[in-house]
Amino acid sequence: MEATGGAPGTGGTTGPIATGGTVAGSGGTTPGSGGTSEGGSGGGDVAATGGAAGGPSDAGMPPPVVEAFAATARQIAADYLAWGRVDDELRWAPFLCRIPLPGIARPSESNDETTHGKKLYSVFAKNHDAYPAGPQTDQVVVKQSWTAELVGPGAPSFISSLSAMPAYPSDGGDHFYPYANGDGGVYRAADFAGLYIMYKLDPSTPDTDEGWVYATITPDGQVTAAGRVSSCMGCHEVATHERLFGVPLSPQLSN
Repeated sequence: MEATGGAPGTGGTTGPIATGGTVAGSGGTTPGSGGTSEGGSGGGDVAATGGAAGGPSDAGMPPPVVEAFAATARQIAADYLAWGRVDDELRWAPFLCRIPLPGIARPSESNDETTHGKKLYSVFAKNHDAYPAGPQTDQVVVKQSWTAELVGPGAPSFISSLSAMPAYPSDGGDHFYPYANGDGGVYRAADFAGLYIMYKLDPSTPDTDEGWVYATITPDGQVTAAGRVSSCMGCHEVATHERLFGVPLSPQLSN
């Protein structure tokens, strides 16, 4: 379902999905795809089950895999890169009164390494204008995830200063900066760690969370959850925007 791809900037070959986008500073492309999620305990918007990290458990049991939902999740993984990252200002808001920023890697707030915890992520949404506040009809949210590799204490990060941001073209393509500040220094989006997906159906659809389907896909394309996943639902039921938490659409930068 998504590409295993090379590390950011290495120009690695992608797999069944597409590549990510332009990576700052190294001229390579980002790894094929990643996990989805956008909020709650992990930040980002797709919830917590552990597609990327092998066989996650769901309240002590294997998570459900409803084949019809899994087939939709596979198609989403093939399509989502064309939708754009929700925070890619070079794509969505190129005429701001300041320098527009690329999408950025974000550290997950979760400490659960069997889900999207301890990873970096970037969020895509099918209906960008409706993300995250809604309406949620037919919305799809995909969280790319990667393992976080420490670049080193004191390594520079553009997040702290506009003047340190690398140059990107303002166009309709994909723009991504694969570095994030975290505990101990700056981290790089290293190995692709899977996709986390949420999509909305009619609320009366059986085996859904009031219409929401949660799905996870491993780096090699295996669907490990699709349906009512209790570990996802337990987090997203308290989300502000009908199961979606949302991510900031731009980082806070100094001048």
